[in-house]
Amino acid sequence: MHKSLAVLAAAAAFLSLPAGHVAAGDHIVTPDAVQSRLSEAAAQRAQNIATVQDVLSTPIAVEAAGSVGADLSRVRAGVAQLSDAELSDLAARANVLQSDPVAGALNSDQRLLVTIALVLIVIILVLAIV
Repeated sequence: MHKSLAVLAAAAAFLSLPAGHVAAGDHIVTPDAVQSRLSEAAAQRAQNIATVQDVLSTPIAVEAAGSVGADLSRVRAGVAQLSDAELSDLAARANVLQSDPVAGALNSDQRLLVTIALVLIVIILVLAIV
């Protein structure tokens, strides 16, 4: 009986040891790798915001927002509220709108329609967040 109590006490003492002390240095990812990835993600997000903001600051965007009755300053302010995935998608669309040879061949009415679509997407996404 004394032996089983001693074993039980030893097991309880062992299980009560803090787990953090045993495996404190055993991480799968190093802190430097985590910091590097966070920095890359922040830089990518900032680039995506800048890309979308650039398109929204064009005269075509002003015309597009006016044609759907949107306040472009509110739309531009809402860009920062979008998720990383939403920003990435919009930035890709904005890049195509600005640099794709086919998009560049669009006439002004077609560019206006595409920009209206971009403005409406931002409005819908911001409203979904709120």
